[in-house]
Amino acid sequence: MFVSEFISGVRFSNCMGEGGTVMTRPTTGRQPDRVGGRVSRRRAKVREQLLDVAERAFAASGYREVRMDDLAEAVDVSVGTIYGHFGSKDGLFLALGERAAEQFGAYLDRAYQPGYSPLEKVLACGDAYLRFHLEHPDLFRFLAGVESQLPRAEQDQRTRVGQLLAANLRRFEEHIAAAIASGEASSEYDATVVARFLWGAWNGVVALGLRTDELALTDAEIAECLQLGRRVVNEGLTAPGFRDATGRSHARLHDTSTT
Repeated sequence: MFVSEFISGVRFSNCMGEGGTVMTRPTTGRQPDRVGGRVSRRRAKVREQLLDVAERAFAASGYREVRMDDLAEAVDVSVGTIYGHFGSKDGLFLALGERAAEQFGAYLDRAYQPGYSPLEKVLACGDAYLRFHLEHPDLFRFLAGVESQLPRAEQDQRTRVGQLLAANLRRFEEHIAAAIASGEASSEYDATVVARFLWGAWNGVVALGLRTDELALTDAEIAECLQLGRRVVNEGLTAPGFRDATGRSHARLHDTSTT
């Protein structure tokens, strides 16, 4: 028979041995921590599963057509579990927007490699944009403005997603400014305007892949357009002092999938 007690903050387990002898050994008292850790990991796992299922559902059917009951059934949890994690359907949609912005930021980090020159980092962002689209086509929809599917009454939540994306855009702008300050990009251009133009241009090209009419582009065509665009931007942004004898830019176009 086991009996547990606490003495001076230390937990002891008493075991009744043969002949009624009491054998006492201290315990760590960490069992609750281990249980709590398992619960936290399980909760985090369920949250990610819900986001994965919801991502596919919203991409396939749109915001209005997705039913919480269907999402719960797909993950084998109750509807209450979804509300416990996200508060509402809008909260779930917003969480997907937040994840999209965070994952896209991680892809942009690939472009900001220490071994790249300032201008090369800017140009590599175009490739990072392409990689994100190819590897996460459903999440890209949030970057392409599909978060506007939220009801008009949820303008504040759409704004929050936009703020996360704006943070990525500001980082991009900072790298453009660094390229200008280094003398690699021409000082004739304003970093803010360049960032907005490139963001919108890359966004627009990739968004053509979401269309279902004759304007739709395949992934191969999107890649071709973005690669050409990076070459055009490279030659257009490069400052006179960062060109070779033939007038071509010294900046190289990097493939971020290998970094």
